Amino acid sequence: MSNGNSSRETQKRKLKRQVIDAAAEERTEGHFVLRRVLPVAVLLAVLIAAGIYFYFSYRVFDTLETVWEKETQEDGGSAESFRGYELFAKGFLRYSKDGASYVNGDGRTIWERSYQMQNPIAAVNGNYAAIADQGAQSIYIFSDSANTGVASTVLPVSRITISRTGVVYAILKDDRADYITAFKADGSGIDLSIKSIITGDGYPIDIAVSPDGTELLTSYAAIENSQVVQKVIFRNFDEVGKAADARRVVGGFTEEFDGHLVGRVNFSTNEYSQAYYDGGIAFFSTKVLTSPELLFRDEFEEEINSIAYSDKYVAVILNTNGGEMPYRLVIYKVNGGRLAETLFNFAYTGFEIDGNEILLYNESGCRVYDIRGRERVSADFPMQVSVMRKSGFPGEYLLGGQGRLMKVKMR
Repeated sequence: MSNGNSSRETQKRKLKRQVIDAAAEERTEGHFVLRRVLPVAVLLAVLIAAGIYFYFSYRVFDTLETVWEKETQEDGGSAESFRGYELFAKGFLRYSKDGASYVNGDGRTIWERSYQMQNPIAAVNGNYAAIADQGAQSIYIFSDSANTGVASTVLPVSRITISRTGVVYAILKDDRADYITAFKADGSGIDLSIKSIITGDGYPIDIAVSPDGTELLTSYAAIENSQVVQKVIFRNFDEVGKAADARRVVGGFTEEFDGHLVGRVNFSTNEYSQAYYDGGIAFFSTKVLTSPELLFRDEFEEEINSIAYSDKYVAVILNTNGGEMPYRLVIYKVNGGRLAETLFNFAYTGFEIDGNEILLYNESGCRVYDIRGRERVSADFPMQVSVMRKSGFPGEYLLGGQGRLMKVKMR
C-alpha cells in the first residue's frame, strides 16, 4: 500500500511540474511576443497622434457645418434700440435701450431684464456684467444667473468697468470735475470717491479694475505748465492702498507717454496690466502692490486699428497702410512676451480672443488664428452674424445674430 501511494504522489508531483513548466514556457513566449509587438504599437500610436496633431494644427478649415440652430428669445426691443452683444459667461449678453438678456451656450435664455436707457454701455468680466445709461444715473449689475442689483448714482455716468467679483467702478461727471466711485454686486455703494480736475490728476479717459476688484488703473489727460500731459495711475483699495496715500495711489507713469494719448487700459490678471496708446503698448506688473513696474513697451510705426485681450493673451491689429495685406495681427502674453505676428487682408468687424484662439469675423464669414499666428479657419457663415465665440468643444463655435443662435463645427 505504501509503495502504491508513493508512486501516485510521485506521478502527481511530476504532472504538476509539467503544468508549471508549460505555463512558464507560455509566459516566456508571450513576453517575447509582447516585447516585439509593444514597441511597434507604441510607435504606431505616436505616429497616429502626431498625424492628428499636424492635421488639426496646420490644415485650414474652409467649411463650418451646422450642429444645431435655435431661435433666441428677445427682450422685446426694436432693431433701432439694439446696441450689441458681449461675450459673457458661457454664452452671450445681448443689450439694447429696452433691456438685456443672457443666452447660454446651449441656446437657452437664462434671464431677461427690461429697463429704459437712452445710451446703454456694457462692461463684462467673466460671470459678471454691468450695463449703465451713459449720461444718466443708473447701473444694472448682473451675474450669470440673475440681475444682482441696480446702482443709482448722484451724477451722470461716463464710463464703467467691472471685476470678476462683481465690483463696479464708475466715472461720474459734473461741470467742474470727474469722480470715480464704486458699487458692490448688489448695487450698494462702496465708501470711496476720487475727485479729479483737469489741472490735478486730469480728465479720466479710461479705467480698468483687477479681477479681484482691489486695484484700479486709470489713464488721465492733464494740463501741467500749460501743456497736455498723459498719466497712467495705479490705485489700491485694499489694506496696501490705505497705508500708501489718501487717494490710494501706489504708482504712476507720465514721462513714458510724452506726446501720446493712452486711450485704453486693461487688467488681464491681478498681477499684469496694459496701457494702449497711439504708438504702442505698455505692459505693467503689480506683483509688488506698493510699486507697480513697467515691464516692457512695444512701439509701432503703424496705427493701432483694434485691440483684444483676455486673462492670458493680448492682441492688436495694426494698419499697414494699404497693399495686398492691409492689416498686421500681433499677439502677446499678458506680461509683454511677443508670441506671433501675421499679415492678413480680411475685412473684419469683430475681433476677440477666446481661449487659445483669435477670432476675426464680419457678418458673412470669419478667420480664426491660433496664438502662434497660424490660420485655422477661413470660412463663410451659414447665417448673418453679429457675434462669434468658441463653444465648449474643440473646433466648434457659437454664432449669434438676427434672433438666432447657432453652433457650428469646422470641417
